Amino acid sequence: MRDAMTIAVSELYQGIRHDHWHGKTFRQFWDWFNARCIDLVAAAEAGELAELEVELLAVRASVEDAGYMVSSDRLGEVIEPPM
Repeated sequence: MRDAMTIAVSELYQGIRHDHWHGKTFRQFWDWFNARCIDLVAAAEAGELAELEVELLAVRASVEDAGYMVSSDRLGEVIEPPM
């Protein structure tokens, strides 16, 4: 993967940190996250797509571990700091 894509994936990891999302809703998080993933895929070269997919799946696993995966009826809830 090009350096620019590696940096973009690293920035995505930084962007999912809890301190960025306290006080915002899960819907705001998912709107941002999905838009950013779409931007990364659109910017990728054809030869990077397979590796980028693996990287984005790893980020998504981190999102799940962080507790952002909520049911659709909770999207309007505010994200609270972890206890």
